[in-house]
Amino acid sequence: MNYELFQQINGLAGHSSLLDHFMVFLSNSVPYVVVLLLFYLWFIGNKQKGIEIRYTALYAVFSSAIALFINVIIHMVYYHPRPFVAHHVHKLVPHAADSSFVSDHAILVFAIAWTLLLRNTRGKYIILLWATMVGLSRVYVGVHYPFDVIGSIVLSFATSSLVIYFSNKLEPLVQLLFRIYHRINKFEKNNKEIYR
Repeated sequence: MNYELFQQINGLAGHSSLLDHFMVFLSNSVPYVVVLLLFYLWFIGNKQKGIEIRYTALYAVFSSAIALFINVIIHMVYYHPRPFVAHHVHKLVPHAADSSFVSDHAILVFAIAWTLLLRNTRGKYIILLWATMVGLSRVYVGVHYPFDVIGSIVLSFATSSLVIYFSNKLEPLVQLLFRIYHRINKFEKNNKEIYR
């Protein structure tokens, strides 16, 4: 079933240059979009929603970090060959032949999407749609099976839920990060005043 679903999605590749380029762009842009989105939540979104949006940004980072760490362990104990290793596929992006289960890209985007959904943050459905499109793009470009993406969805939902559930336990760490940020911000402001 996993391979059959993969064939249906990946089989669309190679028929439309425009769609191929869009899916490659979507797939490759994940790290940059994630960084920009987190910066937006921390700096710009904070002006609109107050301190709560910064909590959301931190929880998304915590969830991503925990899920990625778990994925490192999964890759160490379980190797699942990527589609292009085991089959003839439409491979649109270069990729190492490491284990495919689960997808790091999908973990990143869904950890953010789930965190925004669970925190009822504005724009949550747009981010969920983006995450879903990224998950599909990883299959479309030939580097992941659908179950790799589904595994990422489940794992990132679990870590996002746990981070929010145990948010009280994380409060000392959050406050420490806030203090570090405010000290850096204050230091920069003082330097600007000195050199005026």
